[in-house]
Amino acid sequence: MLRVVKVRFYPNKQQQHAIQKIFGSCRFVFNILLDAKIKAYECGDSLSAYELKKRLVPMKKAKGGEFLKEVDSTALQNSVLKIDVAYKNFFRRVKLGEKVGFPRFKSKHNSYQSYQTSTAKIKNGKLYLPKIGEVKTKFHRGKIIGKIKTVTISYEAGQYHASINYEDGKKEIFGKNNAKSIGIDVGVKVFAYTSDNQKIKHINLKKEIANVIKAQKRLSRRKKGSRNRVKAKLKLAKKHLKLRNKRNDFLHKVTKKLSENQTVAVENLMIKNMSKKAKGSIDNPNMRASAKSGLNRSILQQSWGKFFEFLEYKLKRNGGQLVKVDPKYTSQKCSCCGHISKENRQTQAKFICTKCHTALNADYNASVNILNAVGTIVKAS
Repeated sequence: MLRVVKVRFYPNKQQQHAIQKIFGSCRFVFNILLDAKIKAYECGDSLSAYELKKRLVPMKKAKGGEFLKEVDSTALQNSVLKIDVAYKNFFRRVKLGEKVGFPRFKSKHNSYQSYQTSTAKIKNGKLYLPKIGEVKTKFHRGKIIGKIKTVTISYEAGQYHASINYEDGKKEIFGKNNAKSIGIDVGVKVFAYTSDNQKIKHINLKKEIANVIKAQKRLSRRKKGSRNRVKAKLKLAKKHLKLRNKRNDFLHKVTKKLSENQTVAVENLMIKNMSKKAKGSIDNPNMRASAKSGLNRSILQQSWGKFFEFLEYKLKRNGGQLVKVDPKYTSQKCSCCGHISKENRQTQAKFICTKCHTALNADYNASVNILNAVGTIVKAS
């Protein structure tokens, strides 16, 4: 079974310099060959990944390209493959009518830098990287036993991480599975409500978000090209990383517990459509723009997309399944008698059926309706 684990490692100054050199070399190769592929396409020709790879040898032999011989060769080859993948993804999105993004050139000024190697190993309890050597690593999830396929080295906000993709040799690993089915209704005021009448409060990130905003303002006041701007940019990256780590930690803990169920039903939400700007009117294009932007911010801060993603792969690993149902009328339908009416939803949290007069928490009622949409008939209690 293929598994991925992300670990943090601590290179010394000499090793840091070597890693940064590989980052720069991969950027150089990527940008040169992307430019070649674009020009070939403009001339009506097409360069395959194999043809791009063949250009690496003359690049190393050319005058001024000797530095490419000093870095990990598999990292350069994987950098070439990224061009081919980026192009395929671009044309796939064009074909499907999705929002497209043409492959862009890489910049050394990006706070996130990475490269992928295929020849890394575990030696003496440390991570061995080609052209760098053994690096002190914190394996917080125990020993990695199995064949390592690829290792992605990344640098962000002054921290180095390695995402290790390895084959553990086992057919399947199942976690806990209680054979139960539940429905989940996600929201803005409350993160989620389950059909078991359990409320999951969202994590308080006000302090972290305020720190990010403060760091952004500080960066905007720094002169472009100055050393103080570089320092401010690093501080902002650290604040963003802390915010993301705290949110991901919360999502992992919540989804781990929920993935112990056999079936989890959720609404098939179109998050992109839900977080679009307010249309307004012809006379007043900015009408309701402020209120809608605040709602959009709240929706995106909940990270529903990532929540569903984490939940789906953990359920699959535990032998369960995630079912997405049509969200139509889930908040207006009475879970007891099935009556549908806008008047049923009294307030954001209060639901009173106008037919059978059943009074329930609105989010709890919706979660039961979501579960019932799968085919499991449950009455709210």
